[in-house]
Amino acid sequence: MKRFLLAMCCLVLVTGTGFAQQLGFKGGATYTTFSGADTDNYKYRVGYTGGIFLQKHFNNMMAMQLEALYTSKGARREIYSGSNLQTAEVFKLNYIDIPVLFHVSASGVFFDLGPQVSFIYNASHVHEAHSSSGDKIVTTKHNISDNPYTIDFAYVGSVGYRATNGLGLEVRYTGGLKKIDDEGAFVNRERRNSGFSLMLSYLLGGR
Repeated sequence: MKRFLLAMCCLVLVTGTGFAQQLGFKGGATYTTFSGADTDNYKYRVGYTGGIFLQKHFNNMMAMQLEALYTSKGARREIYSGSNLQTAEVFKLNYIDIPVLFHVSASGVFFDLGPQVSFIYNASHVHEAHSSSGDKIVTTKHNISDNPYTIDFAYVGSVGYRATNGLGLEVRYTGGLKKIDDEGAFVNRERRNSGFSLMLSYLLGGR
């Protein structure tokens, strides 16, 4: 949590210097998985994201946007599926995301594009077993926070709409640019973070 608080403090300091024009808040759901050569059997899992963002407008259409988000990522993989039992493993990776985005807006519609650096906060590897009726039988959880690389890099693209009162809705895709595994059983595998986000936001002062 220290990294997230530090990122928020930096954004507040930037606001105080007059660099940023407007402050906002955003949050929503994530739908993430792993991409790469060794990820054929991975499926999407639902997570969450939330944090703050700042906009510095160059004119009525273009701006730079800096964000600090706490984001739950990861993937799900089915291990066994029988008539009476299904087992799966779930990777839950929580990051502090810092996207730096070029923002273009017109008549409420906006587009964001740019790079993102992420810092791992914690990670877990969960094994689940379910009966055929869907009841959970066994769950085991292992802390793997030391396995992913401390820093991850990605590209980000968003499209959305913001009303004049500052309320906004956006869909975002984030594509990982490097392998996530530094240690552990998957260190030689090519696995990258990938996923979508659906977020509500509020920009103070409106658009």
